[in-house]
Amino acid sequence: MNIAEIDYRIWENEIFVIESTITVSLWDEILIKEFHEKLSKILYEIYERTGLISSNSKTLISISFSEDKKIIELNNCFRQKQSATNVLSFPSNNIFKGQLFLGDIIFSIETIQREANRDNKSLANHLIHLFIHAVLHLLGYNHETEQQAKKMEDLEVEILRNLRIDNPYK
Repeated sequence: MNIAEIDYRIWENEIFVIESTITVSLWDEILIKEFHEKLSKILYEIYERTGLISSNSKTLISISFSEDKKIIELNNCFRQKQSATNVLSFPSNNIFKGQLFLGDIIFSIETIQREANRDNKSLANHLIHLFIHAVLHLLGYNHETEQQAKKMEDLEVEILRNLRIDNPYK
């Protein structure tokens, strides 16, 4: 992949800054535009439900809209798994230039498309759900135990309901 295939974008409002890299040869511009248009509402819902809105500074998140090849490489390196997955999250929770850097999120379009097709879901809604799931991981939520999974899934479903997106776990 050469540098010309990567598009760098910064999305920002009063509560967040999202730095994104997009592999433009793989990701549909309409899907990215739709995601960007809903980003503020999504993050407001996450922040409201988790109590994150409490500081005077913006929250930073890095997103990479990537592919299975990159996800497999990262999954192998950091999780010792030789397979693709839909999204990976790498929490940071460091202060950078006075702002909270939550961490990195990497999406794989091929896996997301396969899952959306398999489950008869809207690709846009599935991406939004995975983003919510990834941000919750950045905030410390996990699904290692049944109780933790239930808490995280309930929160995801509540946020999605407020965004008028159906429960993905049904």
